Amino acid sequence: MNDIDVRNAVHKKLLKRHHSDADTLVLDELGICLGACRVDIAVVNGILHGYELKSAKDTLERLPAQVKYYSAVMDKVTLVVSDNHYEEAKKIVPDWWGIKVVTQGSRGGIHIVHERAEKTNRSIDPLRVAQLLWKEECLTLLEKWGSLKGNKSKPRHKLWAIVSETIPEKQLRNEVRLQLKKRTEWRTN
Repeated sequence: MNDIDVRNAVHKKLLKRHHSDADTLVLDELGICLGACRVDIAVVNGILHGYELKSAKDTLERLPAQVKYYSAVMDKVTLVVSDNHYEEAKKIVPDWWGIKVVTQGSRGGIHIVHERAEKTNRSIDPLRVAQLLWKEECLTLLEKWGSLKGNKSKPRHKLWAIVSETIPEKQLRNEVRLQLKKRTEWRTN
């Protein structure tokens, strides 16, 4: 059982209803924290929900750093982990992370068992959330919140700080989710 097997099973079994919801964006490999980490699968709707996948062939070496980055940005997180990593992984992830365990049946099918429900993250970093935005999106939000004057020519890294300080955290998280869902192109060549 490798990463693509787990990824396909998560999309098919856990995220099926999200894929058919016009108000939900499902993304593979969302870069967060200025590219320091990639969320395996991100679901963007009323919350930002990250899924970290660990197949039987993976190691847990990067998981502590991934916990740090996911925890700075995501409203909720679910670890989808192979049964061979479950015991070690649950010692690494915080209590608010959900855990689902994947196994492979004798005929190759992937089974997903719910072990722990995810809870809401209470320690999101507004600057890290703002860093999900592109420059034009920052300017759009600053205009909406009446703070565009004097900021149009500033570089993106300065705009992130201004956005995170101007918009109250709850509204910032909503605004960022809306901007992410409005994007039509995700990667530049």
